[in-house]
Amino acid sequence: MLWLRTFGGLSVEGPEGPQGGAASQRKALALLALLAPAGPKGTSRDKLGAYLWPESPADKVSHRLAQLLYALRRDLGADDLFLGTTELRLNPAIIRSDLQEFTHALTAGDSASAARAYGGPFLEGFFLDEAPEFERWVDGERDQLAERFRAVVESLADEASRRGDWPAAASWWQQLTQADPLNARAAVRSLEALDAAGDRAGALRYARAHEARLRAEFDLGVDPAVEAAIARLSQLPAPRPRMQQPAPAIAVLPIVNLMPDRDNEYFADGMTEELTDALSHVPGLRVASRVSALRFKGKEDDPRRIAEQLGVSALVCGTIRKVGNRIRMTAALVSGADGCQLWSETYDRTLNDVFALQEELAHAITAALPLNPEAGAARLVRAPTAAVDAYTLYLRGRYAVLQRTNGSLALAAEYFEQAIERDPRYALAQAGLAEARVFQCFPEYGDDPPLEVMPKAKVAAMEALRLDPRLSEAHTWLGAVHFLFDWDWGAAEAEFLRALQLRPENAWAQTWYSIFLAAMGRHEESIRRMHYAVTLEPAAPAILLSVPRCYYFARKYEAALESLEELWRAEPGRELTAIWLARTLAALGRYGDALERMRLIPEAQRSRYGNSMVALALAGAGRREEALAVWQVPGQGNEARVDLGQLGLTSIPMYLCLGDQASALDLLDVWVDARSGGIAFLRAEPLFDGLRGHPRYEAVLARMAFPGLEPARAPAARAAR
Repeated sequence: MLWLRTFGGLSVEGPEGPQGGAASQRKALALLALLAPAGPKGTSRDKLGAYLWPESPADKVSHRLAQLLYALRRDLGADDLFLGTTELRLNPAIIRSDLQEFTHALTAGDSASAARAYGGPFLEGFFLDEAPEFERWVDGERDQLAERFRAVVESLADEASRRGDWPAAASWWQQLTQADPLNARAAVRSLEALDAAGDRAGALRYARAHEARLRAEFDLGVDPAVEAAIARLSQLPAPRPRMQQPAPAIAVLPIVNLMPDRDNEYFADGMTEELTDALSHVPGLRVASRVSALRFKGKEDDPRRIAEQLGVSALVCGTIRKVGNRIRMTAALVSGADGCQLWSETYDRTLNDVFALQEELAHAITAALPLNPEAGAARLVRAPTAAVDAYTLYLRGRYAVLQRTNGSLALAAEYFEQAIERDPRYALAQAGLAEARVFQCFPEYGDDPPLEVMPKAKVAAMEALRLDPRLSEAHTWLGAVHFLFDWDWGAAEAEFLRALQLRPENAWAQTWYSIFLAAMGRHEESIRRMHYAVTLEPAAPAILLSVPRCYYFARKYEAALESLEELWRAEPGRELTAIWLARTLAALGRYGDALERMRLIPEAQRSRYGNSMVALALAGAGRREEALAVWQVPGQGNEARVDLGQLGLTSIPMYLCLGDQASALDLLDVWVDARSGGIAFLRAEPLFDGLRGHPRYEAVLARMAFPGLEPARAPAARAAR
């Protein structure tokens, strides 16, 4: 059986994943999409031709259609794929679609199944060049289907409210606001349902997240009706405890690796991430982020205390042992209220059954929770690849890329490349490869030459999108390449927005977009979005560190320092926090304080990037010889200057502090020629104030074609701000 996915994109899938050949070509996919809603009546050949080849003569249209039908039958291995002669229709015994599932469920009055079948806007992100009639048809179908989906979800929410199932009602109302964020009535009903479920704190958290989303995505405040509902809830006395349980919230704690070979740690972490992702798709269930739960890895603590810190009612704990092709996994659900075990099970499977194991485990956990019985009925795990060895290589790559060191990023790229060799259609592996390549060129994590590595990142991101146009991660990393390397500001913003449209809860896309906005000088929007990203991933170090970055570029130094001090207290000794503290202090002219901060990192543990910040602080403090000694400046010559340019943007302000503007401008040229990632922040970087107004600096800005911004404030104005 073949499966045609039309909601949230357009693709043909078989038992082993997305199909290639003709089934991956746009005209062929458009033909299948045109036939999907026609049902048993079919669509005439003339109508299909008019949609697909509007400017071609009738004889050519007939020939092209025949060729297209033949290619689809051949490449999908189904001679009976199409039925009919004049009126064509899809053979339901060969191929079915989510659109059919949606319409059949509506006809049968099964609203819950209809809601599950709708996976996003009809043919989202799909288009045909030079086919205006087809585009108009898609727009009409998309609007009509979206309206029917919203009506279905609203009816489910109203029904749950009538029977007093407030957690389910809240879940449905929130689905409606996710699809229609400007629907004030749905937002108000979400707040009321959460409060009625006894979760006043959850209602107010939802209100804050809703307001942050409106400001971040639409630059709008909340509707007056929503404001009134928030005020009403804030003024009411605390709700009395209800007999009905509040909507459950769980966290998947890092699965413990019982394998003697620590090299298999990646597999345990991968299973944790996959299980967290699967459970996050269960309606009515709130799941703490993987990063939030990760801070408890390797720690023995009272489950009640962990649950309280994560704001959840239950914890999923587990152990795993992988020996050869065999997996033994034990999982348990533990109450956050009293630490008692609610459910446990042991599974013995082969590695080939890893995706089935994830699905079975997710459904078992769902069944043990106080949820609507329909909540866990949907499929929760979709196999990203049919090649299990490719999947294990992908998990190794994810484990390495999250360590964020130059060595681990190179290793991650190797693993992702090996996964792609095993399965060239593995879109997630391509996106992972793009991520690793981007970070290899980012001064804070890697030091590979952008001219060599960034084009590879771009190829990987574009290939991921060719395989899966709805992959939010791939849009994120393509946006990062456009931003840091191509200096194509419009394309970068479009990719970040597309990533967020596909997955509004993608905290990494929110973070990258916020940093991009800071580089463009759109500081208020940048800060708003950054705080919203923190609500999505409240414990991710890289995301938390980006909050003071946005303040820094906005020249709100006191707010940046306050945020950085808080991070330092939470995790003392982290080099990146020290570097940003020193960088902010240097922007304020407090070079002695900056040097003290950097000296808290032992010299043996400092990276090249950290040493460059020490050199800047020494230069700013007037200690020229010490600065150059730390810098270890190589001999003269172009090759040496390129090496300096790779050390980080502090090479330029260091020379400014030493009174050598000519060398600073020479290094600026090196940076530009090398396409170093930090140059994308040239217009917003406070440490470059000593170059502003110089013809060579202004020429670089013109070459990079930054959007028009007001001139940056001069150094003398910074202290006043």
